[in-house]
Amino acid sequence: FHEDSRLHTLVMVDLDEPLETQQTFREQFHWVVANLPFSKSQSKANIAEGLTLLPYVPPHPARGTPNHRYAFVLFEQGENGSNHLESVEVSRDSVLRTFAAQHDLRPAGISFFRASWNESVDDVYRDVLQQTPPNYGVAPTPRSDIGPDGRKINVYENY
Repeated sequence: FHEDSRLHTLVMVDLDEPLETQQTFREQFHWVVANLPFSKSQSKANIAEGLTLLPYVPPHPARGTPNHRYAFVLFEQGENGSNHLESVEVSRDSVLRTFAAQHDLRPAGISFFRASWNESVDDVYRDVLQQTPPNYGVAPTPRSDIGPDGRKINVYENY
């Protein structure tokens, strides 16, 4: 980061969204905020100062899918952070690399986490996305014969 304030774009993306038609996974954008001023003297950016290009949608890994990887990618905007992004159309189906190239964005930081389905995810589908929750299979049930370390429990041991 630099002493002077430069503009950045923050993207939240799910890297493991199921693509049923091709039996594979794809990226799905969950949130895009552009024109965030930030310098190295700041400890955090004020999201309200940015331009929301795509409204936030909470993580929603579908039932029966493996863990989803979610990434927050911070990009410095073009012309050394002085290029404003205005009226940019962003689709949830955008591809991160293509989006960055189209808008002259340079990676400046990244953070990620993983999430898996639980019952609260179905509320996101119903209440936020206005969709019936998909089900890609039966969620695994905990086995009583497997300990917290993943090993089979000896019948003579107690955890």
